[in-house]
Amino acid sequence: MAATHQPKAIIAVIVAAVLVVAAGVTAGLTYHAELWGGKTLPDIAAASANAGKQSGKAKAAVTADSVVAQLKAKGITSAKRQEFSGAEKGAFLGYGNAKAGQRVRSGSSVVVRESAGPGVPSNVEHAKASTAVATLKTMGVPVHTKQIAVSSSSKLASGTVIATYPLAGQAVTDTTTGIYVGVAAKTDGKTPAIPYDAIGTDINSVKDILAKAGVNVVAKPHFSSKKNVGKLVSSSPAPGTVLSSGESVTLYYGVGADKVQEATVGQSNAPYFYASELNDTVTGTYCKSTVTDVAKDCITLAQDENGSVYRVTAKDTGTSSDEHSNDLLTMCFPFADGNAGDIGTCSYGGSQLPPGEGGMAKRLIAKQWGAFDFGELGGSPSCGTAMFSPYDEGCNASKQVVQDQDMSGATFDMHDFYVFFASGANLDAIEKSGYFDDSALAAAKKSSKPDTSRPFILARDASQYDTTSVPYSKAPVPSGQTLVQDPFVPGVGEFSASVKFKPAPTDANAYYLVESGQPDWQNLPNCDANGKVSEAVAQEQGFWRQVQGKYIFSVGAGAWSTIMTVNVDGTFSADYHDSDLGVTGDGYPNGSRSIAAGTGKFNYSKRNDDGSFSMTCDQKAFHQNGTVGDVTIKDGVRVETVDGIYGLTPCGTFTVYPAGYATSALSDDVKSWMYGTVGNPLPTTLAGPLIVNDRGTFAFIYDQN
Repeated sequence: MAATHQPKAIIAVIVAAVLVVAAGVTAGLTYHAELWGGKTLPDIAAASANAGKQSGKAKAAVTADSVVAQLKAKGITSAKRQEFSGAEKGAFLGYGNAKAGQRVRSGSSVVVRESAGPGVPSNVEHAKASTAVATLKTMGVPVHTKQIAVSSSSKLASGTVIATYPLAGQAVTDTTTGIYVGVAAKTDGKTPAIPYDAIGTDINSVKDILAKAGVNVVAKPHFSSKKNVGKLVSSSPAPGTVLSSGESVTLYYGVGADKVQEATVGQSNAPYFYASELNDTVTGTYCKSTVTDVAKDCITLAQDENGSVYRVTAKDTGTSSDEHSNDLLTMCFPFADGNAGDIGTCSYGGSQLPPGEGGMAKRLIAKQWGAFDFGELGGSPSCGTAMFSPYDEGCNASKQVVQDQDMSGATFDMHDFYVFFASGANLDAIEKSGYFDDSALAAAKKSSKPDTSRPFILARDASQYDTTSVPYSKAPVPSGQTLVQDPFVPGVGEFSASVKFKPAPTDANAYYLVESGQPDWQNLPNCDANGKVSEAVAQEQGFWRQVQGKYIFSVGAGAWSTIMTVNVDGTFSADYHDSDLGVTGDGYPNGSRSIAAGTGKFNYSKRNDDGSFSMTCDQKAFHQNGTVGDVTIKDGVRVETVDGIYGLTPCGTFTVYPAGYATSALSDDVKSWMYGTVGNPLPTTLAGPLIVNDRGTFAFIYDQN
């Protein structure tokens, strides 16, 4: 009887097996259909490549945003993470915490890597230079390696990255210039240098070491954070530079709020203080606490060849004031009417000006609170889009009228304006003084206060003002005056209430000084990834640092001279003029003038046995401006462009005698050219370099001023 039940048992087993298989098939199908068990990350890059092949076009660009959208459509949560790369900004770089084709659990978040364009990753500093350079070269922009000297006792190992431009963590803004990498190179303890790691150390110890090495040292103040007051914060040449004996160096030491007047105005202009041009105490880069766009979130102040401070913009191409005349900065906003009142409107205090008197008496610089304000295009009105002086010009219908008092078309326009706060500035006193707009102060109280232990700049926001242009005829005139002043300067005259500063300071809108001790990238020697540089290159770099500057070729009292300026890269500009008031004629009663100007480049040759140097003029680079024979008449003077720049042409070989060279060793011909400018008898040694044109022994004397 038991045998009769066997088929039923077998059937039951078979049915059960079929059900298991069916369940397994169903599970497999639903798993692959991603109905359970998570989702599979699509291979975005592979799909794009295949699409490119099918269309016959190059690989299509895939954006991180499009990947996020695709993942969202599949029900996968994602978050973007930006990384610097050679891919275009916004491009998809891959997944950060998973791989294409990988199954991810429901509820987990996938990192989508997005290109931020070329930049310097934050982890390159102190990394091995050869490794860092290999990474940076993937950014698709030029990468320059520069040797930066560190002390022989430095904890920084030779061959490691010590500094970069842009700073670590910042994007490249100029893809033509690219990236600079500073590679540490320890000094031998004998060769004079300004060690990069000396930044933040006692200024006197650095000064003493350099002086003992035969370097001429001058110490000057520079605004710094509280922690760096009295310490080395910068130098010229820049920190990290190897020097030559006899070279001149400026060391900058940190100062705070208690030294604002001394550092900016000085003590030498008594019996009253006169606040005018800014100086190198404020130069440097200032950035907000969070930098997302360097062009918007950072301000760089630099000093040009004339000593004027200007705000660096993307269009600047050099240090000539002609290239940034609209970006020059000043504390002084004199009367717009020209020749009267610049001293009165820009002075305060002192033995002859009691407190509260002088045009600057209501300005921040006079309050001793550790702050001062400054701006662009000091005090002058506009005619159309151009600034002009109403002292000798007028303005009608937006067109300048020479020597006309018609000012119907003139306006005062709001220009960029800033407040500088030194470390330790009395922010509470400034806020209580009424300098800031009340609504701006109320808004600022809702945010974090700025860090007053660091110097920072506040920029005026023109978008917060209802009025940014005022007709000249409606500009306020201080009582007792007939002269007009710029109505957009807080604290000038009696109308400061009309232009109270906006915004009030917060941590978010403060531009803090970046105390990175940035090297002088252009003038540091090129090196390999280990920081090695040839001796010849180092010697040439030191030569140009000594030679750069302005030179005069003249007989002193004569009406002619040639002025030549040599730059640190060997390029030069020269300007010759010769005036003769006795040569007059019809249309030029005030005399005649011969001119010639040009540019070129010197090439370093060698150091001579007598301690002098030889250099040559690059004939291909030498160019005289204008057309020889051209004649114009200006201000009653006949001006003619002549052939040749006296003393410089023919531009062939030159001998350079360094500062300290014995004048007794110079030839009689060279000394004869020097007497008119230097005086007779000549000093025992040269006070500055002397450049002599070997053809004619014409002597160009270094201008000490």
